[in-house]
Amino acid sequence: MTMERIDLNGTRWALCADPAPCRYDSPPADFPLTMTLPGTTAQQGIGTPNTAREEGFFTEKYPFSGRIWLKTAVRLTAAQVRIPHCFLHLERTRMTRLWVNGAELGSENSLCTPHIYDLSGRMTPVTELILCVQNFGYPTAGGHMTSPDTQTNWIGVTGRIDLEFHENAYISELRAFPSAEKRRLTLTGHLSGGATAAAVLAVQPVGGHEVLARQTVNLSAGDFFVTLPLPVQLPLWSDSAPNLLRVSLHLPNRESAETVFGLRDFAACGDHFEINGVPVMLRGRHDALVFPRTGAAPTALEPWLERFREMKNWGLNHVRFHTCCPPDAAFLAADLTGFYLEPELPFWGTVDAPGGEKYSADEQAYLIREGLRICAAFGSHPSFCMFSLGNELWGSKERLGEIIDTLRAADPRPLYTQGSNNFQHMPVQIPQEDFWTGVRTGQGRLIRGSFADCDAPIGRIQTHAPAADWNYEEYLTESNETDADAEKTEISIQYGTGVRTVRAERQGALVPTVPVVTHEIGQYGVFPDFQEIPFYQENAVVEARSFEIFRERLEAAGMGGQAEQFFRCSGALSRDCYKAEIEAAMRSPHIAGFQLLDLQDFPGQGTALVGMLNADFQNKGLISPDVWRGFCGGLVPLAEFHSFVQTAGTSFPVRLSVRSSREHVTAQPYRLTVTCGTRILHDETGELPALTPGYHVLTDTEITLPADCTGRLLMTLTVPGEQVRNAWTLTVFPPVTPVKIPADMTVTKSREEALAALQSGRRVLLLEQPADGIRGFYCADFWNYHMFRIISESMGRQVPVGTMGLCTDTAHPAVRALFSAGYTEPQWYEMLTHADCAVLDGREDCELAVQMIDNTERCHRLGLLWEEDTPFGRMTVCTVRFDEIPDDPAANALLHALLT
Repeated sequence: MTMERIDLNGTRWALCADPAPCRYDSPPADFPLTMTLPGTTAQQGIGTPNTAREEGFFTEKYPFSGRIWLKTAVRLTAAQVRIPHCFLHLERTRMTRLWVNGAELGSENSLCTPHIYDLSGRMTPVTELILCVQNFGYPTAGGHMTSPDTQTNWIGVTGRIDLEFHENAYISELRAFPSAEKRRLTLTGHLSGGATAAAVLAVQPVGGHEVLARQTVNLSAGDFFVTLPLPVQLPLWSDSAPNLLRVSLHLPNRESAETVFGLRDFAACGDHFEINGVPVMLRGRHDALVFPRTGAAPTALEPWLERFREMKNWGLNHVRFHTCCPPDAAFLAADLTGFYLEPELPFWGTVDAPGGEKYSADEQAYLIREGLRICAAFGSHPSFCMFSLGNELWGSKERLGEIIDTLRAADPRPLYTQGSNNFQHMPVQIPQEDFWTGVRTGQGRLIRGSFADCDAPIGRIQTHAPAADWNYEEYLTESNETDADAEKTEISIQYGTGVRTVRAERQGALVPTVPVVTHEIGQYGVFPDFQEIPFYQENAVVEARSFEIFRERLEAAGMGGQAEQFFRCSGALSRDCYKAEIEAAMRSPHIAGFQLLDLQDFPGQGTALVGMLNADFQNKGLISPDVWRGFCGGLVPLAEFHSFVQTAGTSFPVRLSVRSSREHVTAQPYRLTVTCGTRILHDETGELPALTPGYHVLTDTEITLPADCTGRLLMTLTVPGEQVRNAWTLTVFPPVTPVKIPADMTVTKSREEALAALQSGRRVLLLEQPADGIRGFYCADFWNYHMFRIISESMGRQVPVGTMGLCTDTAHPAVRALFSAGYTEPQWYEMLTHADCAVLDGREDCELAVQMIDNTERCHRLGLLWEEDTPFGRMTVCTVRFDEIPDDPAANALLHALLT
């Protein structure tokens, strides 16, 4: 959009660092340091090295809060000085003020969009620029735009910096409004200066030179509105075919403007989304702009292309940016790779109506202005499909609707939502929103598989034995509940990393009439991988000093040598929980999409290592992307069955189904196989019909297990022609048989009786019930124990169990009887639910066969089954309450093994 540009990227600026409390409110006399822009102080090691060791988030090596004063001199030619209009463009920064040749020009405060200063008439052959950047006192808290939990509260300018020169007539704004259905492109913009100009409008493919459409239009000074018919054969844009186009307008005076666009219609239609008239399920993740190497989101295209390609490799097509908005390069990378993006206002709080207790006119005006700026800056990108007002908001439903009305009136292109998981326990749908995002549709009507205890009731994956036949449909369709008990009430809620009291209106169940996206699903913790520590020390602006603290605790507890094992075993459980969570969404026709929290580790809020990728977006090695795509892709085969634990000599029903987001799937064979080692127990083929997008039941079948078949089964459902495969591991046990205690053995719950029996020469099985034990729990810890322990205690609610799954000795004969792979699998569910884990800190006399992994805050040595040395010999100790689960085949098998 410029006639001429002076690129200031790479310029060395004189610097005066002014940490808070700041000394200067106008330019200082001395600039003793230097700094290269674009960049941040942290990236260039400017400031005092940080000796702190943060436990709740990665520690920034060179944090800075305050103001930085930057000065440079720009040399211009005489011809450049004569050009009438000049603008300074700062792509990505904080709050700024600018002085030109000693005179203050103004200030800008957008956290998300470029700061643009009009320098027209002020340029001289040597023009002095002084820029003040401030990273405190923001008009709003800023969410993850400024959080130390994510990209750090950096200070500097991280994107494009240049001077743009324009003739008297130039296009100062250009927006594209394409319609795939009508095959036309509408452009709006502003012609500044000049009077009437004949402009040449051209559409070309990005990366190509062929002109696909051309038209000459007459523009008058001021706002303009132009419509261009598009050829029928022009390719559409979607996640599967991201055909990106650019449109340019050329004025006779060498001025031009251009923007990208995609010919697409992204719409909310009843209970689902559609792209160009084709239903599509959103397979998304939460993104909080975590980039530990730089501490700030990149503004170059290639890092974002790399990230989106990796997400595509994991079967995703959607990203929700939690209380933040990425830079232009992210939208362009998503345009090119095919992603549906949902930026969010940088806000996590209360939106009250005027007169309300927490009403802030200034803050709301800022957020509305920021929303308008975001739409203006990025709205032409076809990937910019959705827009959210913030995260977990409270306040006035009516005021939220008014804000959407304001934004939509200015820009109707994205789909709008009131926010992500607003009103939490008391969800509502407002008339203005196009889609709804949340975790429950009423008390107990949960559409996510896991929750923190302070948000009880907790989820299905945390409270039920693993199964593959449940979904969320009953909580998304008609309900008999009414709002007869509606009332205004005050409740305490988990809010970010803390607690707050809110006024809310109790009401009946919500039955959404717009597409439902289930919010922040997953959050299954993984033990730290301490091998990551050196990477951050050498390659990042932050260090994983929290990992160092956790490692020291583990070593002090005498378990330092088990760190790698804990990481692998907890990671395997987390992986399986994510699979169960995603498949439940896939089996729910009324779920229009999901947003994982997360594919990537979240390094803050207590250090929440919930990803299959680490904070640097590298695969942890817990699962490969191609296996993940088997249950998280555009075509997902599903085997639906009630239990992962079966009994030899029986049969069990299986429903075969598929969830498709592909526009066309032709009729073709599918295959179901069940194997035990090399033995094929079931081999079935069928015909997958030609599919439209959605959830489809294929057939019901039955698997018969031979009487002599025990062990691990692999059930695999493949669609070879589409190169998709999904698989499930089941375990088959012998039928439950009565337990007979050998004559030479004592089985007791009394330690005194056990020791006496040992002393008399008998073999002993002690079924100990530890008085101070940790409750047995199957599921992985939610988010992280540290954060939710504090929140639960603040709310006076139950503290989370906080364990991270089993770590078993697969060579132990009793463990072998459970066909264990070394970590928590479904056959352990009943036993864990009916057991407490003994705290065996410092007990070197105990050799653990089945150990529960504790969290990094407590670091207890927890035992479920162990061999214990006593003065009278060695005895076996187990804390499972077998008498409570006499009919469980896995528990029966373990008890038989312990007795023999």
